Amino acid sequence: MSSSAKIYSVESAASGMDKNVAAYRATPLSTRQIFAATVTLSIFSFLYLVFAQKHALLFYIMTGLIGVYILFVYASGIGAVLYMVAREYPENEFDCKSSSSSSRELEESKF
Repeated sequence: MSSSAKIYSVESAASGMDKNVAAYRATPLSTRQIFAATVTLSIFSFLYLVFAQKHALLFYIMTGLIGVYILFVYASGIGAVLYMVAREYPENEFDCKSSSSSSRELEESKF
């Protein structure tokens, strides 16, 4: 049985193309980091629900930590957007060539 479908390996595909063909994860974190974050949030939630509801000082401290974290996330997002807007990106030669060739093809197809 011969099949016309070709099987490509990552090495052969990467050598012939400039594109990155590496597999992507849903998050840039490792499994260990995701597990640690989940355990930390679970412990924090348990302490918040059980002990902080009965002790006013602990409630204020833990609620303050949540507020500081939310402010950090918003400030990081705004900072990332401002960085991307202010940064100058180098022009990619491939994009320039493909856009000029596609515009030439479009002009030639008009005639």
